[in-house]
Amino acid sequence: MKRRGMKLLIKIFLTFFCTALVIIGGVAWLSHSLQPEKQLSRILEKNSVLYVEALHAKLGANPDAARMTELYNDLNVSVRMQGHEEWANKRDLPTFQEVDEHTEHKSDKLVVGKYRSYFYAGLKNSSPRAVWFISAQDFPRGLLFPFVAIAAFVLLILALSFLTIRWMMSPLKVLLQGVHKISSGDLKYRVRTRHTREFQMIGEAFNKMADNLEKMITAKERLLRDVSHELRSPLTRVGVAVDLLPDEKLKVSIQEDLKKMEILVSEILESYRMREGAVALKKSPVNLVELVKHVVADYEESAPAIKVQLPEVAEANVDPMQIERVLRNLIENAVKYSHADSQPIQVSLKKGFCDWQMKVTDDGVGIEQKDMAQIFEPFYRTDSARTPGKAGFGLGLAIAKNIVLAHGGQLSVSRHGRGCEFLCVLPF
Repeated sequence: MKRRGMKLLIKIFLTFFCTALVIIGGVAWLSHSLQPEKQLSRILEKNSVLYVEALHAKLGANPDAARMTELYNDLNVSVRMQGHEEWANKRDLPTFQEVDEHTEHKSDKLVVGKYRSYFYAGLKNSSPRAVWFISAQDFPRGLLFPFVAIAAFVLLILALSFLTIRWMMSPLKVLLQGVHKISSGDLKYRVRTRHTREFQMIGEAFNKMADNLEKMITAKERLLRDVSHELRSPLTRVGVAVDLLPDEKLKVSIQEDLKKMEILVSEILESYRMREGAVALKKSPVNLVELVKHVVADYEESAPAIKVQLPEVAEANVDPMQIERVLRNLIENAVKYSHADSQPIQVSLKKGFCDWQMKVTDDGVGIEQKDMAQIFEPFYRTDSARTPGKAGFGLGLAIAKNIVLAHGGQLSVSRHGRGCEFLCVLPF
């Protein structure tokens, strides 16, 4: 459930991120479009020439370091002039060669461009040659496009929007958790949300639906349990009457049918008792190795054969009768659903970190992936289990799992070749 919520948030984040990239890209394109063209316009060129000539006039014909420093303090402009380059070198201004290499803007009268952190301009064919520099930090802010500020502002808006939507979607996470709880069998779970209006109405509708669902399922289970309980007396009376029939063949046929009905009724009642915890486990220290050997011995004549892989000793505190019932159910299913050419059934027992792991592996018809999640549900039978000759009511695995859960363990199934493998985990 958390993964689904995270995936949704990731999708929203990626959507916002892509939107931010588009906006920032548009801002960058706008910033680029507002920069001076490669070919300076005549008006800009004329004014720039006048400004540079005015700077030359202020500098004078025979400048010195003091005059250059005074001009810098007054106008924040620096100059590199042939014959007086020592002052420029101390300030680490770009050289004439660097200026020539990085000049991009075309002009008949000016050398104009930007290199490192300086904007520069100089008259062509001037003697002595002079190039004037203005630091980007000293350049008037109003003439620079505020790209970084706009990009940061856009990202801030997107971040706040993302957090707001995440907060608004939090009730959906609560509802998804409620759906997961209900679907996993926790019919008493109810959602709670601090949000009001629409989401509160949805939460109330969900809780009402859960109430009705719980009532319907509880009523169905009570009816099935009561009917099964009431069937026992009529079946007993019918069995006594059948014993008096003169037709031996008919009597045997009816007795077999009655036996199947009695088994079904017993398994239904046993399933409900296990689910409700009405059956008290009679735990005692048991050697699981001896228990497995005892059960497997009853299937020595079965086809396919059964092979075991056991440790010398495996002590656990369990109800031996109930665990034996689980193992018999798993082995009988493995035998029932094996092919004529199936490999032997493997029964193994090994020690885990804090439990015993008992496996029953077969080479039979297997279980489809779509059936894995429901195979332990009462009365659920796969398509392969409905074929002729595969008698059963779909209660054996449900009872087995309830027994294992009552012991604090787990019972699971997985694919193994063309067959399947049941894993029963029992704590020490």
